[in-house]
Amino acid sequence: MRKPITISLVIAGLVLMVVGFVAAAPWGATSVADSDPTFVGAPALFILGIVSVVAAAVLYEVLPNKHK
Repeated sequence: MRKPITISLVIAGLVLMVVGFVAAAPWGATSVADSDPTFVGAPALFILGIVSVVAAAVLYEVLPNKHK
């Protein structure tokens, strides 16, 4: 049971990181005034993705292994 939970958390975290990075990156910005994120929560979305991947590693270690 811990393997599917870990895999799904890692995939969800990677998706959140990619979406957050793409939305926060200043693609084609020619000045500092143009470098605002697409939406306000984009950096927080990226950080939430990082937290999700770290939480997957913690949950993998905390959840019991049924094959012992």
